[in-house]
Amino acid sequence: MMSACVKWAKQEVDAFNAILARQLSGEKEGSEMWTRCVDTAKDHAGMLSEVGLDFRDLVGQNVVAAAEVSSSSSNAPAGLGLVMTEQSA
Repeated sequence: MMSACVKWAKQEVDAFNAILARQLSGEKEGSEMWTRCVDTAKDHAGMLSEVGLDFRDLVGQNVVAAAEVSSSSSNAPAGLGLVMTEQSA
């Protein structure tokens, strides 16, 4: 039972990080807004650690790499995960 809970929690943290990376893809890494968002996410993870769920090291993991990939690719998901394509005339 415990391993199923740990697996589920890890999947949820990974999903959260993917959403966070998409939301931050329009912000430059290290900008004031980018830093505030990541810090807020880590603060919220810290609240969970108070009740025994310590995700502080996992929240925000790989957000930089995912944001760089999505901003460098013209067909990357944007905003709500929609793929932008060129419309043919």
